[in-house]
Amino acid sequence: MTTTTTTTSVTFAGHVFDVEVDQDFAVEQRTHLHSFVPEAAPAPPCGRLTSIRIRHNRELFADRTARLEAVQSRCVEPFRGEPYLRSRVGDVDWWRPHPRSHLSQDHLYARDSTGRLHIVLHPDAHRGERYLLRIIREVVMRCGEDRGWTAFHAAAASIDGNGVLIAGPTTAGKTTVLAALACHRRADLVASDRAMLTQNAANVIGVPLSIRIAAGTLSTLTPREALPPHRVLPRTFGTDQKASCTPRDFAAAFAAQVREGAPLRLVLLPRLRDDDSPLGIQGLHGETARAELAAACCTPDDEDWIHPWFACRSRSVEGLRAQADQVLDELAAKVPVFRVTAGVRTPHLLERLADTVARRLS
Repeated sequence: MTTTTTTTSVTFAGHVFDVEVDQDFAVEQRTHLHSFVPEAAPAPPCGRLTSIRIRHNRELFADRTARLEAVQSRCVEPFRGEPYLRSRVGDVDWWRPHPRSHLSQDHLYARDSTGRLHIVLHPDAHRGERYLLRIIREVVMRCGEDRGWTAFHAAAASIDGNGVLIAGPTTAGKTTVLAALACHRRADLVASDRAMLTQNAANVIGVPLSIRIAAGTLSTLTPREALPPHRVLPRTFGTDQKASCTPRDFAAAFAAQVREGAPLRLVLLPRLRDDDSPLGIQGLHGETARAELAAACCTPDDEDWIHPWFACRSRSVEGLRAQADQVLDELAAKVPVFRVTAGVRTPHLLERLADTVARRLS
């Protein structure tokens, strides 16, 4: 029996994706996908197209799962803490969640000989529409590498067209600064946890990721339409338990937009603490600035995307490292870099953060 499908074409970071979905799953998938699509400032096109086919079918899922259980496989961990079993059937590479992992056993990934990517979902998959973005994110980052771009563990915003990179490790306070700029300067969202810098560190480009917000930050923002409530979350500083929202929802909560990119004008390195220490900002220069920026650089070694998965790298690790070194040199030399310190219990912290950043852009 022929399955009715619908096709949607979207662009992320200049890369075009044609997404073909079974009709009975099309609304859920399209709605989720478009909640990540940038509304303004599209990145320059790369000239490439990736086709993705999503099947939402009980019999097909059962058949493919049974076949994969019968063939040889090896364990891979393309994303930190998420092991998969990789198998090859004919000329198709398959990935299925490792049965002894915490991953839901409700989805399969595949790449055929033409390079087309596939997702096979069990009809009862919990929020199965989320799996598509995993593919898109990796393709975007691999394509960016090929274009000479460098990835950073960073959020990013645009204030009146001026790009601000907010770089640092988990719990540094990136999302808190991002929320401060959105709330008190109506900054547009560019990126939430991964951002790419183009050659010569000229522009910052966003990678499509959900925004994860801690209860402490949310408590200073809510109630706001489109943002999740904070009362069900622990208030412990640095906790991994955070609320999640899409880029469109986050931007809409502040009457802002999701921008794909912006000319880079400023770099912030937040280091927030669980106390009431006063807000401080310090300019960094030369090797000090470069060393701090290098610690946040994800090219070619990303702490989360450990190994290439759906999109193979076309450049060597050594070549990518040299590329990143050049971007770091340009960044430290051309863009003002500031370390921002503060206690999260400081009164009116978000407003004061936003004012401090705005003054550095004026």
